[in-house]
Amino acid sequence: MAIFDDVVVNAKTAASAVSKKAGELYDLSKLRITLASLRSELNKLYQTLGEAVYNESAAEEVEAIKLEISETKKNILEVEKILLASRSTVKCPRCGQKLNKNAAYCYVCGAEIPKEPKPACVKCGAELIDGAAFCYKCGAKAENKAEEKPEEKTEE
Repeated sequence: MAIFDDVVVNAKTAASAVSKKAGELYDLSKLRITLASLRSELNKLYQTLGEAVYNESAAEEVEAIKLEISETKKNILEVEKILLASRSTVKCPRCGQKLNKNAAYCYVCGAEIPKEPKPACVKCGAELIDGAAFCYKCGAKAENKAEEKPEEKTEE
């Protein structure tokens, strides 16, 4: 029976892994659809801006459209950044070339690729897993930098 139990445990583990991967693929598909939608919206905004300029609309209307364009571009960059991270690639800050996530330098232009610092446990210095509430080595509570800043501001 122990062999059967091992088979069941392994099957459950495999099913869980497949389920997780399917969920990730679904999330990536949603992001790609969002990206396409944002790009379509950006094109419409450019068209609206062109019509407003051509019709010599009020400066306030033109500026409002420009502001919407800027916000849409920011949203597009954020979605692209998430999609790049999921593909284990990064973009070169100088030339925009897609590179392996572990690249130290761009193979096209030679620019150094900055690495994001990994959070570390304040007690033992171990590298923390993304989203961890506690350190896996010593059990210390992980500090959340986003929560610390508002506390500092309220004390002043």
